[in-house]
Amino acid sequence: MINFNYLKLFLGYILIQIFILNEVIFSSYITPYLYLTIILSIPKGKSTLFLMIISLTTGLTIDIFEGQLGLHSTSCLIISFFRSKILSILSNSKNLSSEDNIRLNNLGTLQFLVYSSTLIFFHSLILFFIIDFEIGNIFNLIVKTILSTIVTLVLIFVNELYYSNKQWKTH
Repeated sequence: MINFNYLKLFLGYILIQIFILNEVIFSSYITPYLYLTIILSIPKGKSTLFLMIISLTTGLTIDIFEGQLGLHSTSCLIISFFRSKILSILSNSKNLSSEDNIRLNNLGTLQFLVYSSTLIFFHSLILFFIIDFEIGNIFNLIVKTILSTIVTLVLIFVNELYYSNKQWKTH
């Protein structure tokens, strides 16, 4: 059965990524990837197969609209593979049930920032490594990875603050 919350989340973040963030040129070194929120927020208890399918679908959708098949999907699949290991190291199992979405209000600020920044950094590093790795260009690869990670993390954090505030007002 389809969970319509995931479908709305998927469509919303994909549309924002494709029609807004991919069209705004920040610089040649900064590329924000808000769509990673889809992968980052999937509940801890979801199966690995579910996570891999969502990651592949998310990455392929972005790849199709960017005309670069395989780049985003590869990066998304790799971070989804390591996601549960990073989450188990960072999360306190007493505070996070297997059905809770991985959100700022569920993990806490520090754990959420470490969790998100780690996965965003690896996603960006893998993606930029595949796109434009050259031995003489390692410094640019690292700078682009770090700047894109910071901007993506800020966007996701602001999004999480909005989500937390909205959720808090409804209770």
